[in-house]
Amino acid sequence: MGEQANTLKSILKDNSMARNMPQKQSNSVGVVRWTLSEKDIQVHSSAPTSPFKNSSGFSTRSQQRQRQQGLNDLRSLDECIRFINHWKQQVAQVCKLSKKNPWMKERIVEEEEEDTKEDKDQSEGVQKITNWAKEIKSVSESSGMLGDELARLLRLLGLKKKKLVSLMPLLEFITWSLLKEDSKGMVPHLWLSAKQRTWKAGMPRYIPNSVWNWIVSAGADVTLDPMTNQAWLQLSDDHKKVQEGLTEASLPYSPQRFDSLPCVLGWEGYMSGHHYWEVEFANNGYWKVGVTTTSSKRHGRFPMNPSTGYWVLWRSTRQFFACTNPETALPLLLVPQRMGIYIDYEEGQISFYNAENKSHIYTFTGHFREKLYPFFALLDGRGVITVWSPKEHSRF
Repeated sequence: MGEQANTLKSILKDNSMARNMPQKQSNSVGVVRWTLSEKDIQVHSSAPTSPFKNSSGFSTRSQQRQRQQGLNDLRSLDECIRFINHWKQQVAQVCKLSKKNPWMKERIVEEEEEDTKEDKDQSEGVQKITNWAKEIKSVSESSGMLGDELARLLRLLGLKKKKLVSLMPLLEFITWSLLKEDSKGMVPHLWLSAKQRTWKAGMPRYIPNSVWNWIVSAGADVTLDPMTNQAWLQLSDDHKKVQEGLTEASLPYSPQRFDSLPCVLGWEGYMSGHHYWEVEFANNGYWKVGVTTTSSKRHGRFPMNPSTGYWVLWRSTRQFFACTNPETALPLLLVPQRMGIYIDYEEGQISFYNAENKSHIYTFTGHFREKLYPFFALLDGRGVITVWSPKEHSRF
C-alpha cells in the first residue's frame, strides 16, 4: 500500500498551476486530448502472482475466482488513477501561458510562498484522487463495464464510445476541479449551474458524488399545508403524505386552497437560496410535482406552465412531460420511484433528479420574483405521494 500511496502523491505534485488559473482559462477544456500515452497503457499491480493453495497444497476453484476478481478490481482502480493523473497533466498543459506573461512571473513568487502548505494540499488531493477513481469504477460497473473492459476503455478513451456516456459528467467535473480552486464547495455549485443550463431534455445525466452531496446539503424540511389541499385530498397526521380520500372533506375556506384540481402546496415558501427535497411515488399513480408561486391561480381549471407560475413535471398515462408551452416530452424510462427537487433561486433554476441513481431529469430556467412553494398533485385515485426531507445542513 505504501507504493500505491507514493504513486498517488506524485499525481498532485505540480497541480498548483491548474488550481490557480484565471477564470477565463476554463473554456480551454475542449482541446484536451482524450487518449493515454503508450507508457500508461501497461497495467501494474502489487497483488501477488503466485496461486493460492489450500492445506493440501492445491489451489481451489473458489480461491482462484476470488484471486482473479481481486486482480481485476486492483487493475481497474489502478487504471482509473492513472487516467486521472494523465488527464490532469494534459489539462495543465492546455492551461499553460507564455513565460513572458506577467501573470506567470507572479505565479513563480506565489508558488514559493505556497510551498509550506503543499504537504497538506497533497494529503487532501491524494484522498480526492482516490475517491474520484473509486467513483469512476463504480459508475462504470453500474453501466455494465467490469474489470478488463473498463481498463481497455480507459486506455482507448474516445468521446464517441457509447458505453462512456454515463462517465462523461463525472469526467467533466474532475476537469473543473483541476481547473478551478475548490473553495468551500464553489466547484460543485459552479459546475451544476453551468451544466444544467446546457443539458438537453430526455437524456439522463449522472451527478458526481461531490455535486450530489452538495445538492443534498440544501435539504429542506417540507411539510404539506392543510390550508391548501383540495377537499378530496387527505393528508397524513404528520403532513408528509397525501392521497385521495374516500369522501370529500368539509374544509375551512382559504384563498390559497385549490377548489377544483387535486393539488396541495408545501407549508413554507422560498424567496432566496438553495433548497432540496424528495418525493416518493407509490402504486404507480399519475401525478404532477414541482413548484409554484404565491400569486399563481388556485381556483378553477387552468394550464400549468412557467407562464402561469408553475414549474412542474407531469406523469400521465404512458407519457411523461415537462410542463412547458408546448409540453416537452420526456422518455418514460426517466420516471423515478423517488424524485429529488432542487431550487437555486439566484441562478433561476428548478431541477428534477432521480434520487435513487443520482441522475438529472430536467431543469427549468428563468427569473423568479416571488416566493416559490413545493407543489404536489394526484391525478388518479390510486396514487400516494410521500415527502421526504434530507437531513438539513447549516450551509445555507
